[in-house]
Amino acid sequence: MQTVTPERVAAKLTELKLELSPAISYRLETLFPQLEGWFVNRRLRKKFQQIQKLEPLLADLLLEHEEVQLVLHGNQGTLADIILTGSLWIGTTSCTALVFTNLRLYCIRTDDQDTPQKTFWSIYYSQIHNLQLTLFGSARFSLKDGRRLLFSGVIKEDLDRMQATVQENCDRFRNTGFDPAVTQSREQLCGHCFDVIPPGLYDCESCGATYWTPSEVGIRSFLFPSWGDFVMKHEVLAFMELIGFCLLLLFTLTSFSEGKYGTGLAVFFLANLADALMSVQIATRALHLKSVPSFTDFQNQNAFDWEQERSVQLDLRSDYADYRVAASADEL
Repeated sequence: MQTVTPERVAAKLTELKLELSPAISYRLETLFPQLEGWFVNRRLRKKFQQIQKLEPLLADLLLEHEEVQLVLHGNQGTLADIILTGSLWIGTTSCTALVFTNLRLYCIRTDDQDTPQKTFWSIYYSQIHNLQLTLFGSARFSLKDGRRLLFSGVIKEDLDRMQATVQENCDRFRNTGFDPAVTQSREQLCGHCFDVIPPGLYDCESCGATYWTPSEVGIRSFLFPSWGDFVMKHEVLAFMELIGFCLLLLFTLTSFSEGKYGTGLAVFFLANLADALMSVQIATRALHLKSVPSFTDFQNQNAFDWEQERSVQLDLRSDYADYRVAASADEL
């Protein structure tokens, strides 16, 4: 078997008429590590399609010197999450694209078709204490602030590449003493301007975007199950809950017709309460975009320059604290 090189990967992609964005720097030999074997063309096309769906976001999100080394897809969740919310909830609310660059790891929430949503985080390699593979084939990240992240649904070969990539970058960070300041190990990024949003806040101080709070989501789900999931853009889950709510209404009306008012009200109340609690749990795990400022809002904000914000997204230059590390990427 021949060694995989960037030149061989580029030639193979050209042969298959697959073209990655020239605006993004890729390490081709780790993105496409296998060029031979059964169904290799199908696997290459699938990986290319997954990356292609991320490219519009990555073109804005990546810093000037960042190189994409690995892109994987999986589900973020624990056994406790499955017990409390069910596998359907996990499968429709925790699909995540993991993008490993030479500077950090991006966790990008996607739908079940691998299309990126407006929820994402970043983790500098200096914040990763270790990465372990569990007995059940999941990847468990232990972060400096004590948080643990578990990702499942990643095949064994990709898990091995993930471990090698993380180890390589962690060693380089450690050897250079590169340790950017953070508000938490897994930084929440604004879904509109990509600035860091500190924990406990539900609005972006840089651009004015606002996010749904867990209480707002919970109240909506209690009043009308599926409402909370609709505002969080979990459409599949919301439609399933809507069907369940219709069945609940039918049961309640049937109970009323039989004179069982107490039973009907109790079941209705408890079912709505359970749905609200599950929605709150989902809302606490991520920021869900509520509104973004309009162009007029930016013009009225003396402290914020709309043209400067656009240059951040287009030219990958910014005064944000998170973006000032870009100059240090060359040293890595």
